[in-house]
Amino acid sequence: MKNIFYLMFLVLLSISCSKPKEVDPIFGDPTQRIADTLAYVKNTLVAAPNGWKAFTTTSISKGGYGFYMQFSENDRLKMVADLDETSASEIKESTYRIRQIMYATLSFDTYNYITKLQDPDPSVYGGAPGKGLGSDNEYDYVKTHGDSLFFQGRKFVQPLILVKATAAEQETYISKGYLSSIAKNKAFFKSNPLTSIIVNDVEAEIAFSFVTKKMSVITANPDGTFSSTFAEFCNTIDGLEIVGKALIDKIEIKSFIWKDANTLVAVDKDRKEYPVKINSSSVVPYLTALGTSFSIITLPDVIKFNGWSPDFITRRASTKSGIGRWSISSQSLVLNTIDFRFQAVNKKMAIVFNLTYGTNKTTLTYNYTYSVDNGKFKFTPSGTPAGNEGALYNDVRYLLQERINTDVFELGYFVNSETGDVMSQFKSVEHPDFYFTGHNN
Repeated sequence: MKNIFYLMFLVLLSISCSKPKEVDPIFGDPTQRIADTLAYVKNTLVAAPNGWKAFTTTSISKGGYGFYMQFSENDRLKMVADLDETSASEIKESTYRIRQIMYATLSFDTYNYITKLQDPDPSVYGGAPGKGLGSDNEYDYVKTHGDSLFFQGRKFVQPLILVKATAAEQETYISKGYLSSIAKNKAFFKSNPLTSIIVNDVEAEIAFSFVTKKMSVITANPDGTFSSTFAEFCNTIDGLEIVGKALIDKIEIKSFIWKDANTLVAVDKDRKEYPVKINSSSVVPYLTALGTSFSIITLPDVIKFNGWSPDFITRRASTKSGIGRWSISSQSLVLNTIDFRFQAVNKKMAIVFNLTYGTNKTTLTYNYTYSVDNGKFKFTPSGTPAGNEGALYNDVRYLLQERINTDVFELGYFVNSETGDVMSQFKSVEHPDFYFTGHNN
């Protein structure tokens, strides 16, 4: 009897081993699925007769960026972008690939405007040394919704959204109309830096920085305080696209479009429109905004800037030179941006010198308390600097010991006449020839 059962077992085993491998009809063959997806993505990109409008963001230096792309069957594409005047007006041709990495992946494998965002040389487009702005050149396909394809960056996990363009949009993009559209957007907010929209009886002050590629939204709370949010945006040929999320009273604003030559409206996700109001003064008083609408004032890494006095320019240059005398691992320290970081709730402020040495970063941080009397600020150093801050303290004296530590300052809004950005300005009471501006964050 045991031999019979043993023989039956061998027969069943041989049958099971020789049985062809079956594919689960619910999920299908993974190899075939990815092959189908690769073919679908490639065919969809190429088949759009008028190309694609595209939007993405960056991670290290937040901002939104717009593109027009047209994909060809031979793995080449043409592109324009809103990075600068050249990218908006000159078509850049490069190559792309649709390939399997872990998913169906769109790869931009030669240099173009989208890969420029990740250029490791800060002099190319202002990114971080060795990293750029934190942008990808490989994007995994996520989904299709209507006329849009959604991708996600492989390294920095930023979105890339492609929307089918119309024939009229294509013609505008390739005939340098994008440059004119960007100029129109900039001119409007340069002439009208104080604007707002009303959503469900809530007035929100809006501002667009064409330098940082971020918009700010400031709204009043029931308790009399104010709240602010920021969202990335990019230029389109008919206005501005919000790539991040801008919420006003739980309503998501998706874009700003030109209704006619002089009328700009905000549009929510349900296509409802909200006219843009032009104001003569800010909805939010400066002292109320500091610490609620923004808490960091950043001075850019430039030689001179709108709203900087000659005395400040000279003193900043001397500070940069003094810091440059020092090095780490035989690499000289380089002063980049300077942050004034406020903690309004406990009246504290830190001045942060952002430095690089080679491809590395470090900071010098000097802490203060402050008081406000009739709108004027007095900053008092918190103790004696030690460590690196103490070692370099004499080299930053031109800005700190000789001005910030001793003077009384008026702080207020400042409109950059070159860009229309609403920023902050420090003005010394004791030394009226010492004043400077910075971006509100």
